[in-house]
Parts: sequence; structure tokens; C-alpha cells
Amino acid sequence: MDLMEAIVITGTPGTGKTSGSEAASRMLGLDLWHLGEIAKECGALSKDPDRDTLVINPTKLRRLLGKRLDSGEGCVIIEGHYGEIVPKGKVRLALVLRTDPRVLETRLRSRGYSEEKVRENVEAELLDYCLIKAIERFGEGKVLEIDTTGLEAERLGEEIASAVKGDKGLKPGSINWMAMLEREGALQRYLR
Repeated sequence: MDLMEAIVITGTPGTGKTSGSEAASRMLGLDLWHLGEIAKECGALSKDPDRDTLVINPTKLRRLLGKRLDSGEGCVIIEGHYGEIVPKGKVRLALVLRTDPRVLETRLRSRGYSEEKVRENVEAELLDYCLIKAIERFGEGKVLEIDTTGLEAERLGEEIASAVKGDKGLKPGSINWMAMLEREGALQRYLR
């Protein structure tokens, strides 16, 4: 029996993980696991009232994912904000979805995020937080970036599918929002 391996799709909230992963899983014929749903099912989520957010129990979730991956075969897409929780020995590729912080800010506000959560997530995107976590966990050789700015779900699914097949994807560090915003004179607005 071949062991199951994972394609991890991660990124800041609002970068298109869920819609892009759903489209890519259809295109590639792969099962899709949503980390948020799995965490909820196994009781690995709790509320942080100070930050108005849900937090995971990483040990519990990593253990459950390891068991699920050990009991299967083939390949599965696993998507979620905390993609670095997936056991690293099971990961074939990690795709970090990136969105222009200005677009992300508008998107998160339209979803009804509090100003604090908007600021926190835009800063995380600006500072490459999810990219850094993915590289630390899986190694630079297993990580690619995809700029999702302006992509609809189906087009994003195509980009993800191409990256999984080895045809596309940007090497880590290719997307530099800070440099772009600085060139455009807009960086100070985000550095408060």
C-alpha cells in the first residue's frame, strides 16, 4: 500500500484557500480536507475572547491528521490557515496563497471582520507570516507561492492544479508586498 501524502494549501484568511482548493480538488480528482472542519469535529478548537477568534490545539489536530494520513493512500489536498500543523513527513507540496494587502483589507472588511482582525490579518500578509511558517515547517524546497490577487475561484483552481503538477508556482520570497507598497508610497499606511 502506498502511503497517503498531502498537498497543503495555506495562507492568511481571505486569500482564497477554500474556494481555490475546492476548484483544484475537482480539477485534479483529489479529496479535500478542510482543517477548520476537522479541528471542529475532533474538539481541537477553543475561543480566545481577547482576540475574538478561534484557536486550535495543535498537538491534538496534528495527531489526528497523522492518523488519517497513515490510514489512507494516494494524495489529498488539505487547506486551512494553519497548514503548518500537517505532519511534515506527509507533505509533498505546500502552496501559500498570497493577496495584495489592500485587496485583502477590503475583502476582510466586506466579510464583517472587526477592525482589529482586519489589521492583524493584513499585517500577517504584509510580513509573510504564513510563508515563513510553511518554510520553517516543510522546508523551502516544498513551498511555493501563488498570487491570488484578482483571481476568481476557477482560475485560482487552475493555478493551484498547475503548481501541483509542477508547471507553475513562485519560489518562496517572489512576492514582496512591503517592497511593492513602498515603491507605490503606500507602506506607511500599514506600519502603525
